[in-house]
Amino acid sequence: MPKSITWALALVLLLAGCASGPTIRYFPPQASLKELKQQPDGQWQAQIRIQNFSTGAMDFSEIRLKIQIQDGSWAELSGPGTLNIGASNAEVLSLSVPFGADTLQAIRDRQDKAQPLRYRLEGSLRSRDPGRSYPLTYEGRLNPAPGLPGVYR
Repeated sequence: MPKSITWALALVLLLAGCASGPTIRYFPPQASLKELKQQPDGQWQAQIRIQNFSTGAMDFSEIRLKIQIQDGSWAELSGPGTLNIGASNAEVLSLSVPFGADTLQAIRDRQDKAQPLRYRLEGSLRSRDPGRSYPLTYEGRLNPAPGLPGVYR
């Protein structure tokens, strides 16, 4: 076999070995409460931050979350049908929160004294690729935003 064909074949094999991209590693996402804000109509809006720690983008096909403020009752949050988050990136969802009467009273009591709110976020995210469900649990605290009544960050 001539040397030029051998070199051409070696070059093709070398290029074929480089054709595959980097391996995508999937890690569990995390959700946390970024902001809680009272709307003019008295309802509450939550900004939920969902962080993708994976080395590739993730499409979430199902978002199921619930939130508890102080020791009040759990409120169910409904997210969009799908959500795409890029590699090592985050997205913020603005969701309406149907708090119960006990939770609203606890928030009012804390607002009057400008005290922080404890919260617990639980639920799950289902991804299309790699086709897994990730359970979520997060506990945190929000502080009243100075000069912004009805806003906790």
